[in-house]
Amino acid sequence: MGKRIGMALIVILVVATITYLSVSYTIYNKLSRATHGGGEHKDNTPSSFQVTAEKWKDFDESPYFMQEYEEVRFPSRQAGLDLAGWYIPGEPNAPAIILTHGLNGCKCQPNVLTAAGMLHHDGFHVLVYDLREHGESDIEDGRVAVGNEEYMDLLGAWDWLVAERGFAPDRIGVYGQSFGAATTLIAFSQEARVAAAFVDSPYTDLPTVMEEELARNDYPTFFVGGAVLVARVVAGDDLLAHSPSDALQADAGRPIYIVHGTGDTRVDVHHTRDLAEWAVDTGANVYTWIPGGIGHVEAEFTFPDEYAQRLTSFFHQALHW
Repeated sequence: MGKRIGMALIVILVVATITYLSVSYTIYNKLSRATHGGGEHKDNTPSSFQVTAEKWKDFDESPYFMQEYEEVRFPSRQAGLDLAGWYIPGEPNAPAIILTHGLNGCKCQPNVLTAAGMLHHDGFHVLVYDLREHGESDIEDGRVAVGNEEYMDLLGAWDWLVAERGFAPDRIGVYGQSFGAATTLIAFSQEARVAAAFVDSPYTDLPTVMEEELARNDYPTFFVGGAVLVARVVAGDDLLAHSPSDALQADAGRPIYIVHGTGDTRVDVHHTRDLAEWAVDTGANVYTWIPGGIGHVEAEFTFPDEYAQRLTSFFHQALHW
């Protein structure tokens, strides 16, 4: 009888483990799969782009069009990967801003191009680009590492501006949205010479945002650990290697500006409020704008004039121009 019970327990344990890992793989696979190409926005360019979301059908994109731009390619700071971008020149003595898109987005995204247009029309040089696995950039393995590798793409863009366009490090700012915001904060933490960061709708750390995403989709949150384990086995990716909140420890007085709407149902606004609280504890130089009732990365379309004013004023002050 004892042997039977023991065997039964072993079988139950094996089945439970297989089930746990199978569900964890499904979650990781859904989280990590990247969409290459531009999707519905593939025909957008800096000189002509369209906001296609029904909610913003009356938004006028034309004030943010950028007529002169250059198609460029440059290496990621991780060897072996080339990235595609558009460089839009500004006024002769102006600083440059690098803009990073969100998950399964690209440089063609109207959200990114609108922010780029706001900066360009204020005189800044602008570089928008595709992260690995996205747009026209190289494919590594078809999966995202949720900023833990992609930050080296942003730093490759930063290296290119320094080496090929002659910008001094203190004349380059970085901007990111959502997943691109998290990637931007990680890059900020890993490269002490990045002068300033403006991010829209970031999260504090991956486990927290994964737990919240699983809960929204009626999955038990204990699958987070399994998904992280599967990422190591399947793709060799350490999803916990870096965290956006690392930027607060590495800040060293460099300014960070965070925008996050209270109506965000994708990444809850508590992430930005938590970052602001931690900034007080660490002494990080963090500013926030938390507009009421605004959804995920929607402040620029809801309050375009105020968004442009806050965005450009921040970089004018941070980059001393």
